[in-house]
Amino acid sequence: MHRISDEDLNDLVEQIASAVYGNSTIPAIRRQLGKFVPADILDVAIMEYQARAGRPRDLHEPRSLTDPLTQLEPWYIPRSDDVFWPSVRRRLEGTGLDDEPIKRINDSSSKIVSFVPPPGTERFSSRGLVLGHVQSGKTTNFMSVAAKLCDARYRLVVVLSGITDNLRSQTQQRMEQILVGDDRGRWHLLTDGETDFDDRQARNAANLLSNPDQRLLAVVKKNPYRLRKLARFLEAAGTILRDCPILVIDDEADQASIDVGNRGRQSTINSLIRRILSKPKVAYVAYTATPFANLLVDPTVPDDLYPADFIVDLPPSDDYFGAERIFGRDLLTYEAGPVDRGLDVVRTVPDDEVPSVRPPGARASFGDWRPTVTGSLGDAVRWFILATAARRCRDGAPADSTMLIHTSMRAVAHQRTAEVVQAYLETLRGGWSTATLRDLFHQQWERETGRVPAADLGLPAVPWPQVYDRIPGVMADVRVVVDNYQSDVRLSYGEEPVTAIAIGGNTLSRGLTLAGLVCSYFVRAASAYDTLLQMGRWFGYRHGYEDLPRIWMTGELAAWFVDLATVEAEIRQQIRRYETEHKTPRELAVMIRKHPAMAVTSAAKMRAGVTVRYSFGSQVMQTIKFHHRDEGWLRHNIDAGDRLLTAALKLPGVREVPVRAGRTALTGVPAARVMAFLRDYRFHERSPSLRPEALCEYIAKQNDYDALRTWNIVVIDQGSDRLGGMALAGRKYHMINRSRLKVPEDYADIKALVSTLDRVADLPASIRISDMIDGDPTDRRLRELRDGQLGGTGLLCLYPVSRRSTVERSSGKRGYPRTELAAVEDILGVGLFFPEARGPEDRDYVSVDLSSLAPVDEELETVDIDEIDAADERAGEALTDGAAS
Repeated sequence: MHRISDEDLNDLVEQIASAVYGNSTIPAIRRQLGKFVPADILDVAIMEYQARAGRPRDLHEPRSLTDPLTQLEPWYIPRSDDVFWPSVRRRLEGTGLDDEPIKRINDSSSKIVSFVPPPGTERFSSRGLVLGHVQSGKTTNFMSVAAKLCDARYRLVVVLSGITDNLRSQTQQRMEQILVGDDRGRWHLLTDGETDFDDRQARNAANLLSNPDQRLLAVVKKNPYRLRKLARFLEAAGTILRDCPILVIDDEADQASIDVGNRGRQSTINSLIRRILSKPKVAYVAYTATPFANLLVDPTVPDDLYPADFIVDLPPSDDYFGAERIFGRDLLTYEAGPVDRGLDVVRTVPDDEVPSVRPPGARASFGDWRPTVTGSLGDAVRWFILATAARRCRDGAPADSTMLIHTSMRAVAHQRTAEVVQAYLETLRGGWSTATLRDLFHQQWERETGRVPAADLGLPAVPWPQVYDRIPGVMADVRVVVDNYQSDVRLSYGEEPVTAIAIGGNTLSRGLTLAGLVCSYFVRAASAYDTLLQMGRWFGYRHGYEDLPRIWMTGELAAWFVDLATVEAEIRQQIRRYETEHKTPRELAVMIRKHPAMAVTSAAKMRAGVTVRYSFGSQVMQTIKFHHRDEGWLRHNIDAGDRLLTAALKLPGVREVPVRAGRTALTGVPAARVMAFLRDYRFHERSPSLRPEALCEYIAKQNDYDALRTWNIVVIDQGSDRLGGMALAGRKYHMINRSRLKVPEDYADIKALVSTLDRVADLPASIRISDMIDGDPTDRRLRELRDGQLGGTGLLCLYPVSRRSTVERSSGKRGYPRTELAAVEDILGVGLFFPEARGPEDRDYVSVDLSSLAPVDEELETVDIDEIDAADERAGEALTDGAAS
């Protein structure tokens, strides 16, 4: 046995990583390094490399969905010779970020990078989606992802940055500041703060892209002219692209990127993005805080932008002000309360004031319409002055401070509103010497600070005399800025602090960060989830002045934001659930709650969407997580199953009926007995969809519609006794084999308990499945078959699993490595098979149909219907023979 120092081991691990980055496989690395390195040391180094590469995917946060059947093995590890990420990290630290935020950025970016193909892969075109929150640091995350992929030898970074010049310019400046920084010698910038992509450099494309020591950066507006230039630039590089890994980051990916063409024609921008992604080595990572349109991309179009490879849900830090924290939200379906009811920072714009601040509808003529400074708008302007003054008291000096007024998307309305706001400011400046105005400010300060005390948010209170002294200076500094497509002077932030009231529409409503936003006046009409959420520029971080932001809007709009916070929380809840159940993006039919007054997104982006119900109806719920080292916990569940079967056998109306595979079913078991079992059985706490109270509530609701009143119970055992037996209700059942995943180690995750055909485990063996369904035995077809035969009867299956379960075949080679179960006691698993729901649902949802893309799980054996039918017939014959003898 050879020995190796930690330092030499680390060097060897990094050599292996470099080889993987350069398109080498582990067998090839063994052959190459095996000439110089002893076999036992090489084994240790390869195992250490694989362990390090796998760690990002094992992180609890951020939550993620990926398809291990299509993904390559984990490959990314930080190395001592990395230069891009260490530089980015140093610059982020220089902005004042503490260790914990830096750790979150490092972890989340590493996890995303681990899902992107390694640069040495011969050819790849991947699709991923990262869900952020509005104004929550998505740019910082994708800069970190870009830096790490540049260290891993990705050569070109393209950022598709919105559809406006100011957003593109802002993104370019941030990329140059943090990603590039003082490392200009390692970068070639294809765009800059003033200039979008141009193909003047196309003649040099091959030279620029062929240099392995240089990284290229292009921040490109999603505009047909610019994207066409970029596509031509890449095509001019010719065969060089075979060895040039490209990262395409699509910021605000739900805007403009989605195919909204009609009559069989692609929309121009979507077509150009797909043209860029058609190059030999391209990883596409979409970022958005409003993923509704992205989750409704047609998944059957292979080269479109559906995130088939991975989805990552970036959690915000605790100090983030999002829709849920500001507005609160409703209880989710089958969720235990309580829920956040929001902060008291939203102020109501009376409905009768709206016509005075918002112009007539888009098709109406402006005519003589002139806005006025209504009572609510005057309150908002004065609060902006007060809050800015309070911030200066705390900070000791001015800092960027902004107010947003967003009442219309029409440029004429912006200009007219700016005129009356400017006039109101002049009135305030001129009247400051009057006691009446000073008292008005004082009363508003006392009123607002009483509703949101600074101490409640961990901040020191600012005394009124200090605020009073600062007000004249703030009023003198405030300027009114109109920011729209017609503006000669746009809202911008530089070295000198800005104190501005920004009035605008679409140019201020997506992606753009309004520095120091402390006050928002919002009465803009919006008809879609994504449009309304993106207009919420007040979301984000408010370090040091968390008590001061205020938002003025109508009561209806505030209620809509509560609904949107609920929709957003529900989407993320589903992702967490799918992750715990090992669902993949090809199975991720995220259901988006519909709203009676708003569309989910534009109709053109929803063409692949279908209306569905969100309930336990038609679903299969199974226990896959167990405390395998807790003997008492495991024993309790076996006893719970024993109590269920023993009690059910004594009930009038319950019968034992021969069913498939030589088993028997208890039929006619009352729902009350099943619900008692669900409350008795101990589900693992990491199984959020298996909360007994939610399951029982659903069953009780279905009982009102004459469904799930009775249940069939089947114990799913196997024919042989090789793994021993489990005694239940005085009968011995032959236990089945279920190995567990190697990760995690603190509890057993078996990934799958039920098999597809268990859906019809309670059908009589006399029914030949092959005669009853058309096509492969998918869960949907089997469920429809069973529903047709048994109606609204529920099915509960019990699974006796041997503590000695082993890895019986080469399962898990691609993404799910397994090991023996090694439990301290045998395990009783549970499978619940629900028929289609009856009765009206509280809400409708929209999702895409992924049934045609359902992946084949290599860990499950292929099902042959004819073989199953034949086996059932043999089992029936054996039962008949046994009875005769």
